[in-house]
Amino acid sequence: MSGRGMSGQGILNADMATLGQWITAGWRWWIDELADCIPRRWRGAARGKLVLVPWDPVRGEFDAPRGAALVLPEGLALRRIIETPIMGERDLAGLVALDARRLMPVGPDGALIGARVIERFAETGRMAVELAVLPRAEAEPLIRAIAAAPRAPMRVYVAPPGTRVEPGGAEPVDLLPAMRRAGLVAGDGRKAATAWAIVGFLFALNVGVLVWRDAASVDALTAVVDQQRGAVGVAQRVMGRMRAQDRLVAGALAARRSREPLAIMGRVAGALPHGSWLRKFSWSGDAIHLSGFHPHGADVAGALRRGGFAVIRYGDAGEAPTPLGEPFEATLGLDKP
Repeated sequence: MSGRGMSGQGILNADMATLGQWITAGWRWWIDELADCIPRRWRGAARGKLVLVPWDPVRGEFDAPRGAALVLPEGLALRRIIETPIMGERDLAGLVALDARRLMPVGPDGALIGARVIERFAETGRMAVELAVLPRAEAEPLIRAIAAAPRAPMRVYVAPPGTRVEPGGAEPVDLLPAMRRAGLVAGDGRKAATAWAIVGFLFALNVGVLVWRDAASVDALTAVVDQQRGAVGVAQRVMGRMRAQDRLVAGALAARRSREPLAIMGRVAGALPHGSWLRKFSWSGDAIHLSGFHPHGADVAGALRRGGFAVIRYGDAGEAPTPLGEPFEATLGLDKP
């Protein structure tokens, strides 16, 4: 997959077949990355111990037990060690196939090339890789024998005589994947189907467990809410009473502040026009009685109304104007401040 092909414009212009290839390649890359995360000893333990069966090119056939690995004789395949950047197994196989003629003496008829990682060097970002090449002419008898055998081998190793493969240990180069990629040997479809069935079952089980845990957590939360419902109701009623009492106290304080004698006198003094003065101030219940003098032309009644008082009665008290001002007399009612 090229960077240009995977761009946004490339995805929009691609057909369904190309998109399917990209998705398949991405899925395989992800599986290879996950496989590289599994320790080699765990993969070997899951595989079990292999039975090594030597391959005899002269005889041209074999009868291997289940779980066997064919071992090619010394000198039948060429071997070489190279160094590459650290990469996954699928990327390594692609690199070897792309650069096969430079890495190994591959003839015009082609050859099968296998690779295995010997060691990774994290400090340099490189790894040592062993390559093994089997000419196509030498591989033909082996391919026919594998096709005719009642049980196909699990591996086709390129290893010297006396090689032993222990579970969890290092493996020699395996040429069977290269044969399968070239279409010379059929893949183990039954095992793949079994593996996918297991994966599907585990996925469904995982989804079922997630749903069950979610339902269980919701049921537990519902039970807690039901248990606390009575206490929450009592607390809400108590809080409602407290808020009502707070409102009553606030109203009483406001009423008290609005009816304090000094506060009432201050309101009256602030409401009277400038230059007015009182000679009488009396307060009885909700009624205030005033008498005094105001400057000529001042609107005392209007000023008191604007000050928040209800003017019940207003007049000049039957007196004549004096040098101090015009006399007035008023009865006021207390409105809400």
